Amino acid sequence: MAEDLAEFEQWLGRILAGMDPGRRRRATIKLGQELRRANLMRIGANVEPDGGAMEKRKASVNERGRVRRKAGSRMFRRLRLAKSWKVSADADGVEITPASAAIDRIASVHHYGETDRVGRLRDGRTIRAKYVERRLLGFADGDRLIVMETAASFLEPDAG
Repeated sequence: MAEDLAEFEQWLGRILAGMDPGRRRRATIKLGQELRRANLMRIGANVEPDGGAMEKRKASVNERGRVRRKAGSRMFRRLRLAKSWKVSADADGVEITPASAAIDRIASVHHYGETDRVGRLRDGRTIRAKYVERRLLGFADGDRLIVMETAASFLEPDAG
């Protein structure tokens, strides 16, 4: 996959090199927006970039033992929003990053399977939990088609 991605990047780079800088920047912004949309749809469906299902979340139980949230319920309510991810593009590339420090922390904890604070006890002690690794952003097989369609749209004379 990494070798295929490198060849694909070279091919796309040759297409972008033939464009003037303003048109190239518009193309990279459009490409970033399309890739962000595809990644957010995967996050909303709880699917990792490789196509496998994310591990289901555990049930949340309060002090009395009552279930506050069912196991397996949908995750990442705020991470599924486009406004939570910014697309930074210039004539040479595009990058999709979290829009705020809070979103960045939540995304990295889940993406890398880190430990984070989940609450406090009445006596002030902190409750920490180890999260399961759930890959949020990545380049899936279907993203190749998105890139091809976006590049094709900018090769047309009236595009842009």
